[in-house]
Amino acid sequence: MIVDLHCDSVKFLEAGVDLRQPSPLSHVDLPRLEKGRVGVQTFAAFVAPSVLEAESYPTAVKMLDAIDRFAFSDPERLVSVETAADCRRTMAQGRIGVLRAVENGRAINGSLNNLEAFRKRGVRILTLVHSRHESWVASCTGKGGDPGGLTPFGKKVVETMNDLGIIVDVSHSAESTFWDVIKTSRRPIIASHSCCYSLCASPRNLKDEQIRALSDIGGVVGVCFFPAFLDDAYRQAMNERCGDIFEAISDMERKRGADRRRLLEDYVRLNHKIADRLSDLTVPLSRIVDHVDHIVQVAGEDCVAFGSDFDGISTLPEGVSGCDAYPLLLELLRKRGYTEQTLQKMRAGNFLRLLEAHDG
Repeated sequence: MIVDLHCDSVKFLEAGVDLRQPSPLSHVDLPRLEKGRVGVQTFAAFVAPSVLEAESYPTAVKMLDAIDRFAFSDPERLVSVETAADCRRTMAQGRIGVLRAVENGRAINGSLNNLEAFRKRGVRILTLVHSRHESWVASCTGKGGDPGGLTPFGKKVVETMNDLGIIVDVSHSAESTFWDVIKTSRRPIIASHSCCYSLCASPRNLKDEQIRALSDIGGVVGVCFFPAFLDDAYRQAMNERCGDIFEAISDMERKRGADRRRLLEDYVRLNHKIADRLSDLTVPLSRIVDHVDHIVQVAGEDCVAFGSDFDGISTLPEGVSGCDAYPLLLELLRKRGYTEQTLQKMRAGNFLRLLEAHDG
């Protein structure tokens, strides 16, 4: 069974969509999780950079409330999980584990007490930053270039996460932030939803030296399914054709953040608009396998996991409609020569080893 390190389906839960039922507008729902043999799905409480700092922590709490409601809504099929042992037991029972993450360190509102409160709520992963710089951590896509990694407070955040057993997630981090985390963290880290810069030169992707450094400390890369992180021609076309839509999304998040149903409607509408503008381009599912191959060549098979970013991405690889695509992906990996033992590491084993290192 699969452990998926990142999805943004909380926006559907907050808007009142019942993801226990088939949901044609989302990438994730319970029937497709079952069909895709997903044993643990990580749900990220994403706090947009446009959210006022004073509202960032309560915004994340409301999202965690929505995750809780879903996790406890169907005990025969869903289980709230926190530890590696929880995940293994749940998968052995044939149920689906719900693991909690928070995306964007803005959510702690500069307070280590809020970080501790997240851990008490069951949060096991914190993505340090998103698309804009925060006061203590640099983003790979922040305006004005890279201001320089982690501040002293940022390093204290990482140290506190190590103490609490919250995994540091460097997806969206600037290179300077990445290297500061490597120097600061005493426990293995993840890039929950990223790909390889050598194959697609997005600032969101990891360079080979970063992949090696992450692997050297026992970390893993959750390979993302976003075509713009998988394929350079697609990335360039999206940048050229869709910049105004991404600006509209940021404006929408700022204006309609409190109205979750209206926000979801706008997300869906704008994502369809992006897909329409790129309808002449396709990226095959095999491109994900290319990125897996590259990580294995650079750092070995113990560094690979999957972090689809379902419901956080506007378009998908050809033939993929959501989380039920994993069996197709695994079959492509088998055709590339990967053994069942190696696939088991990629599906779940590598991340559960890392999670276990944070359980103690």
